[in-house]
Amino acid sequence: MAFARWLRAVSERQLLVAAQREVADRYGTTPPLPPHGVDRFWQQVYVPLYHRLPWTLRSSVMRALPGSHRRTWHPTEHGRDPAV
Repeated sequence: MAFARWLRAVSERQLLVAAQREVADRYGTTPPLPPHGVDRFWQQVYVPLYHRLPWTLRSSVMRALPGSHRRTWHPTEHGRDPAV
C-alpha cells in the first residue's frame, strides 16, 4: 500500500472513531474502546490538530495527495437536438 493511501485510510478511520466518540458522549451511549498504542497519538494529536486547521489548508492538502477525491467527472456532452 502506498504511503498516501495508508495515510488517508488511517486518518479517515481515526476521524471516524473520534466522531463516534463525540456522538456517544452527546447521546449517552457506549463510546468506542479507548485508543491504545499508536492510535493514542492519532486520537490525542492528529484529530484535534485536524479540527483546528482552516478548511482552505485541509482542502489543499487533500488535493495534493493522490486518492479517490482527485477523480473528476467526465465533461457532459450537450446535444443540439431536444431530448424529447
